[in-house]
Amino acid sequence: MLEDDLVDRTQGSVTPFLRLDEVLLGHATDLRAALGDNFIGLYPIGSLVIGDFDLTSDVDFSVVTAHEMSDSDVERVQRIHTELVGRDSRWVRHLEYSFISMTELHRMSSPYGPGGERILTPERDLWYFGNGAATIHRSDHDNTVVTRWTLRYASGAVVGPQPVSFAPAISTTELSQEIRTSLIGWAHLVRRNPSQFDNRFHQVFLVLNDCRALQDLHEGRITSKWAGVNWAKRNLDVGWHALIDYCWRERQDTTIHISQPADQAAYQQTIEFMTYAAELAERFESSP
Repeated sequence: MLEDDLVDRTQGSVTPFLRLDEVLLGHATDLRAALGDNFIGLYPIGSLVIGDFDLTSDVDFSVVTAHEMSDSDVERVQRIHTELVGRDSRWVRHLEYSFISMTELHRMSSPYGPGGERILTPERDLWYFGNGAATIHRSDHDNTVVTRWTLRYASGAVVGPQPVSFAPAISTTELSQEIRTSLIGWAHLVRRNPSQFDNRFHQVFLVLNDCRALQDLHEGRITSKWAGVNWAKRNLDVGWHALIDYCWRERQDTTIHISQPADQAAYQQTIEFMTYAAELAERFESSP
């Protein structure tokens, strides 16, 4: 019997799985005890609140703090995280989260400039645990307008005040501008260094993420990957439908991983699709 067949599928109140609710609530409680008054709250983001969360998904969330964490705060957080991910539970294997202070939260920041150039400055970095990572480090991964939009308009509190009470309002223009530059920036990144993403997981992610991003660009909101697939098949050239369908089928395999080689024909098509999506994004700026 496969491990996934043994998963308790009881619906949670915060996430699609009660056991995952329990993990997040316990982690939030431990972080609050460790950080004291510096802890504001813990908030699910990504597919947990946008939709399509399944057993292949990252467990994405944000921890909001009153101010930037001190060295001792970071040490305590690291100990708590180490204890958590050491448990024998599938729900702790793919945690991915950042700590963002209230000051940084209200400072609009995006990873790409107007022409899709990557903005790499230490000032943008947050304390971050990557997907399944054991050690905290600095990264700008979640320092985006998209994360801020999701926090305010889609998330709810695991522990803490509701984010609508403190998260900044995001205009459609601000959101669309970041999505546009990210589509262009990702295409540049993959074309410059295709070997970096030449694996089964990223091949699928890149196509589905671009489908969703194109829908979000046109609708001024954040949607799920499945919604993006359906939008793309209604609005994009029919020649891309086979690739999109292939990627959605691949995503249903819960064993998909970055260690697995990509199908080379599909990966070449993926690079071409990202170029196509970036060209659509470039033209969007001049749309009425």
